Amino acid sequence: MSILIKNILLLNGTNQPATRADVLIKHDKIAAVGSFPQYKADEIFDGLGSAYLAPGFIDINTYSDLYLGLFSKPSQENFIKQGVTTIIGGQSGISLAPLLYGKPDLHRFWAEHFKFNTDWHSVGEFLDFMKTKKLGVNFGTFIGHSTVKEEIIGDDFRDLTVKEIDVFRLILDRSMKEGAFGISFDLNFPLTALTSTKEIKLFFEAAAKHRGLISFKLRNGSDAVLPAKTLKENFLPAVNEIINLAKETMAKTQINNFSCPKGLERDYESALDSINENSASADVFFNFHLSDETIIPAFYFLPGWALRGGFNEILKNINDSEIRKKIKKDMPILKTEEIVIFRVPEFRHLEGKTLKEFIQNTELDSKEGLLELLRQTKLKVVVNFRNLSLKRIPLALVNDRSIISSSGQDFDNRNPSDSGIGTFLNYLNLVFKDKILPAEKAIKKITSLPASRLGLKNRGVIKEGYCADLVLIRDGKIETVIVNGQITLRNGELTAVNAGKILKHSHV
Repeated sequence: MSILIKNILLLNGTNQPATRADVLIKHDKIAAVGSFPQYKADEIFDGLGSAYLAPGFIDINTYSDLYLGLFSKPSQENFIKQGVTTIIGGQSGISLAPLLYGKPDLHRFWAEHFKFNTDWHSVGEFLDFMKTKKLGVNFGTFIGHSTVKEEIIGDDFRDLTVKEIDVFRLILDRSMKEGAFGISFDLNFPLTALTSTKEIKLFFEAAAKHRGLISFKLRNGSDAVLPAKTLKENFLPAVNEIINLAKETMAKTQINNFSCPKGLERDYESALDSINENSASADVFFNFHLSDETIIPAFYFLPGWALRGGFNEILKNINDSEIRKKIKKDMPILKTEEIVIFRVPEFRHLEGKTLKEFIQNTELDSKEGLLELLRQTKLKVVVNFRNLSLKRIPLALVNDRSIISSSGQDFDNRNPSDSGIGTFLNYLNLVFKDKILPAEKAIKKITSLPASRLGLKNRGVIKEGYCADLVLIRDGKIETVIVNGQITLRNGELTAVNAGKILKHSHV
């Protein structure tokens, strides 16, 4: 099949300003870029000289695998509607592979149980399984530090021994060879929150040998639930920890979910300055979403000591009346109107309610109300926490080291849409309406730049021989999307074609 997209303003994914051109697609590749006014293709789209054509957007930080939306809704249509043709999972320290024992235990904090057998252990086996799912978008994965650590030592809160580190290294080495794009960390997750810098450095070095990317969610970053004073004291040291690790290991590093917490606007500015000032010696970039909300498990509001021992132990703690009293004493102050119930698999009638609404007409205070919510839902509740400042988004957007990501996922139709679903549409509005960035620079942040960071070959740029992932933008809106040479969105309407491919990192 051939497709001709003619009379368009070409934003090819680099910093090159838009140029008038035609693009010819044959099968799943870009066959030519130039002028072909008389070519008779099977499908012809006319940009009429005013529509833009860009590479398909690459969302470097997504959670459709964490919430199992890849399986309940393989079309991933909300990404397609935004022009996203590639999503990357295995983020925030949790991945669907490798699984030494074949059970994704950590996913039960976020999602319903699997409704099928996990017929894989290694990353290679997982990616082979995913090929059978026929996704609407391209998909690749990191391996999760928390997942592998939990597989090795269970729910124990400690550093790995020398032998266990050797095992982890072997797993990481094999996973990278089988196609993982790198390793992800979340040092706000209870199991790994106390991980030493020494241990982290070893895995930075191991991933760097394969030219893999490190995806790192900061200690005490935007996902942390801490008193304002504690958060302020720890924010810049956490950023400097990453910069120093990147310097010492020469590893490509991505700070994940690097948004500005409320009240830390000046500290955030200082952090951006530090990243820029060290750019020659520390390969550190960051991604963030355009929202004032963080999506986190509700149990993140519990004190660290109450989270030790894993899922069953946490349940035991919140059901013990005496321990509950101690937990309440050590919990942060909660603003009930800023906590919105987002995802509760077995209590969908609660979704969309604030914690304030949950406890109204009861005698529960805010802390007791959250504990009751956790008890009723058996910990399986995810909330939107309105803890981010929007004031520094313009500053982050113009930074050369920033990448736009959704931190989002695509659920089935029973779920409310989340703030991440509109990220790329909001971004395009800022670009084409508010002109916060030149269009060519803005498109690069969601195409060739994430492709380069990931080591993706033949994607992220409109160039002869590259994969035909393309987005036609008219009047600032997504009109047509092509994934691997197949039309998946036509004139704003989905075509029911799932043309995504499973992507692997090339470590050579």
